[in-house]
Amino acid sequence: MSKRTLSHLLGAAAVAALGCGLAPGVRAEAVVVASSAPGYVQGQLVSDGQAVRLPDGANATLLFANGRLLRLRGPYDGIPGEMADSAASARAGPVDDRFMQSDLGAARALGNPLEAALERALAIDPSVPGTRCVRAGSPPTLRRPVDGGLDGMLLQDMAAGKRASISWAGSASAPWPPGLPLTDGADIAALRPDGTPIGTLHVRLVDATAGPALAVGMASAGCTGQIGAAMAALRDATVPLGLFLSADPASAASYRPGEDIRLLVQTDRDAHLYCYLRNARAQLIPIFPAGASMSAHVAGNAPVSLSGDRMPLRAGDGPADLEVRCIAASRNLDGEMPGRTDAFRPLAEEAAVQLDRAVSRLRETEVASAQLVLKVR
Repeated sequence: MSKRTLSHLLGAAAVAALGCGLAPGVRAEAVVVASSAPGYVQGQLVSDGQAVRLPDGANATLLFANGRLLRLRGPYDGIPGEMADSAASARAGPVDDRFMQSDLGAARALGNPLEAALERALAIDPSVPGTRCVRAGSPPTLRRPVDGGLDGMLLQDMAAGKRASISWAGSASAPWPPGLPLTDGADIAALRPDGTPIGTLHVRLVDATAGPALAVGMASAGCTGQIGAAMAALRDATVPLGLFLSADPASAASYRPGEDIRLLVQTDRDAHLYCYLRNARAQLIPIFPAGASMSAHVAGNAPVSLSGDRMPLRAGDGPADLEVRCIAASRNLDGEMPGRTDAFRPLAEEAAVQLDRAVSRLRETEVASAQLVLKVR
């Protein structure tokens, strides 16, 4: 089954039709699986009772400890943990399509991508410092360091002073040394065989043993690198590509003649981005990438500003409605997008048709698009 089909399966029912809220007294913490909204990054913890605010056109998908996947679409301002119960009490009313809910269990027949992702994330490279989560009662596997010169290392409990040696001996993994007990909050120094310091692991023990509860526990413990990697795998299997486009600031979608135009665009994962401006003469003008030498690749969860000397966008001399259209794709489309080498130059009249045709013909490619009307008055 394709990712698109799986995404549809996981988001096919509106929350108002489900009524499967958390049981009374259960903490409604969640972890961000994917987000195109500024301020919300993959792997981030959304605390119990925390309000989430998404601007118009932005998306965020949250995973709760009970396996509930909640996809929010802005504009949204509310507490996600309360959403299921409040929606269930209003079933007779209209369905609010700003949020959709599903159970991660719907994907189990296809192979739950979360379990495998968490297993990979819990395997630790001891040469990389930082906070690392470990399942309580289950010592982690130690991955061979990327540094090829490290065939062996020393680990030292900085409080107790105990040391233990580890060796990969040509293997890709090694067990955690049994002589070095793991405790929550322990700081473990990683040393080269000669005792030279490499870095420090701050260990957090997570009581949950598997699934969504483990994911939320890891986010709550601050294991951002591990949970971010696990959520990326879940996102790629269950969430369609997300794209957010806005004036910067959002309240500035109206301009005076000659005024500089500032735009903000963000994707929820690494993607290739192409943006066009339709001017007062209905001409299509490529504005991103800003020239043939500039890459169309953008990093996920990283706002891209379409402004400044590199991209001199200004309102025209008279009143008009301008339109900006951005297209994000999972692969490089340089050879298929019109005007790729003609940034800031009006394209021929048939360019708009060429653009629509190019997008409609894409196969085996995740695509997201966003449009924004700018008023010059």
